[in-house]
Amino acid sequence: MAGHSLDLTKDINILNINSPKKSVDGPYKVVYKNVDERWAIVALDWDGNPNLGMRWFWGNGGNPFSTGKPIWLIIPNALINSILDGLPLEFKFRKKIEKFLNGEIKGSDL
Repeated sequence: MAGHSLDLTKDINILNINSPKKSVDGPYKVVYKNVDERWAIVALDWDGNPNLGMRWFWGNGGNPFSTGKPIWLIIPNALINSILDGLPLEFKFRKKIEKFLNGEIKGSDL
């Protein structure tokens, strides 16, 4: 499942979570993960718009979890810059994420 047993050291395991399928394209890139605290932030498209998603990998299914599937908590646009500011991201990578969020590059270019 997508809880405590998911190997977070491999980004592909995180990126394979793509529910709900009608709203999520990607996820394209792990923006940041904390393996010890078991959470991750990813770049994805939500309803056709670039965004960030977050989830925790605790318990059997992690959180959030809906209709038997792991899903992403979509970070509101008003909080994105504050969250990115709080992460130890390399400058070039941060700029690339900003270009994605501004629609200047596609998720597949991350």
